Amino acid sequence: MRIEIDREACISVASCVAVAPNTFELDDQGIAIIKNPTGDDEKIILQAAQSCPVNAIIIFDDAGNQIHPPKK
Repeated sequence: MRIEIDREACISVASCVAVAPNTFELDDQGIAIIKNPTGDDEKIILQAAQSCPVNAIIIFDDAGNQIHPPKK
């Protein structure tokens, strides 16, 4: 699993931090960052990405396919 954060899309809701606090944190600007990409179980990390109201967290599987947000 690979995680990316669209820093321009992030609106500092911090739901990702609430769901996966070992993986995500907010920086000094209040923008989500990855503090440990393996800090939480993959299911929890995916739930954290899904909790983001603006889909600022992008998740890719090991083959490089985007699994969240779903491509249209």
